[in-house]
Amino acid sequence: MKVISIISIGLLLASAAFSDQLYTKNKKANQLYKKGEYKDALKMYEDLAVESPTEPKIKMNKGSALFQMDDLDKAEESYNNAATGLKDKKALADLYYNLGNVQYMQGEKLAAQQNQGASEKYKAALENYIKSLDIRSHDKDTKWNLQLANAKMKQMQNQQQKNQNDKNKNDKNDKKQDQKNQQQDKNKNDKNKQDQKNKDQQNKDQNKDNKQDNKNDQQQQNAQNDKNKQDQQKPEPTPQQQKQEDMKKDEARKLIELYSDDEHDLNKKPEKAGVIGERKGEKDW
Repeated sequence: MKVISIISIGLLLASAAFSDQLYTKNKKANQLYKKGEYKDALKMYEDLAVESPTEPKIKMNKGSALFQMDDLDKAEESYNNAATGLKDKKALADLYYNLGNVQYMQGEKLAAQQNQGASEKYKAALENYIKSLDIRSHDKDTKWNLQLANAKMKQMQNQQQKNQNDKNKNDKNDKKQDQKNQQQDKNKNDKNKQDQKNKDQQNKDQNKDNKQDNKNDQQQQNAQNDKNKQDQQKPEPTPQQQKQEDMKKDEARKLIELYSDDEHDLNKKPEKAGVIGERKGEKDW
């Protein structure tokens, strides 16, 4: 459902306050407006505003042409300027109705952009429809548009509440995820620290084993070096000692030669068998 945007234009009444030329120009501009020639009508309204800057109906008509050209911000400004000096009740009711339509359309554009300012525009439109109904209470178009603006306000409020709830839920989920990520990072860091600690301990143990191996190797090397040194330091026999050694060897050789001739006697069978050391039996007395 769309807002009913029948935009009214003010009619200048021929009177002493206006020259015939001014009245004629406004009438011609209104005719262009009704034909849909809004750009040409706007040009004439702007010329009239220069000639009669205090006339609120000219400002109102200018706002209506701007609205039809979809220049909503300037239309709103022109209507607000016209409202300050407009005394005609019917024209004032039309002005509030037109201003409400401008603000409603502004709200639609902002809502399409998901801009939170749309709610404020719907609220302003609602207030201007109420002002128009205060003057012209039985106008059906104004009542219809008021209901639309009110529905849009509630829709925006519900959407804003939903967005806030979703945001709170997302924030809560994000917080949980952050905590989970932090715990995972902590566990990972703890694991890395433990792995590094184990690695350091392994390196320490390896270094200790290497030192012990080096120590053992060094001890073995030192022992070998000591042995080699002792072997190198063993005294050579003196000539006297060498002579004694040679004499001992000569004596041993002579003994062997001395008994070597009796070897066949040692191997002969004894002539009378008997046990060595056996004694003859003696008589008993």
